[in-house]
Amino acid sequence: MAAIIFDFDGTIADTNDHFIDFVAGEAHKQVTPELRKDLRGLPLAAVSRRVGHPWWRLPLLYYKGRKAMEPFMKDMRAFKGMPEVIRKLHAEGHELFIVSSNSAKNVGVFLKRHNIHKEFFQIYGGVFIFGKAATLRKLLKDHSIELKNAVYVGDELRDMQAAESLKMRAVGVLWGFARPGVLESTKPFAVAATPDDLLRVLEEI
Repeated sequence: MAAIIFDFDGTIADTNDHFIDFVAGEAHKQVTPELRKDLRGLPLAAVSRRVGHPWWRLPLLYYKGRKAMEPFMKDMRAFKGMPEVIRKLHAEGHELFIVSSNSAKNVGVFLKRHNIHKEFFQIYGGVFIFGKAATLRKLLKDHSIELKNAVYVGDELRDMQAAESLKMRAVGVLWGFARPGVLESTKPFAVAATPDDLLRVLEEI
């Protein structure tokens, strides 16, 4: 049995287009099909820079973005296959957690909508953009989890870096905010191209 810690946006929930629309709107930019194609697969920090936001606005964009997302959470799509992966891992006895920069409220609404809310032991939401490592450390301490028994699943470079800073095993997923090659460059424990791949990796841990 392992403690499996999931990122949320871009890993479980397909929120990429919503973030693009929000961040571009805050910069008063129209999202053309060409711009959407250029921005899709980029983390929020890169999206914000591409549409003209200075770096220091990023924390505010995260905060406002979480609030702006609230009305849409009940309709937000899960990546195909991820609810099934989550249910199976829970049924096998793994302890599941979420660590996300999105709000715990938004994550909770989404999980209930997809009927996977009971599978998670706890949601750590509203995590500062550069604070995931500290939150992962707190989670391990809160639940008396040994580092060797934990794995973090995420879709962004900062997810991999947060896990690496703790020497925690990380699994990168390729269907989220990072473009091909980015996650592999950090040499995570494993990289999953599909939810089925992810399930196989996690069941072998």
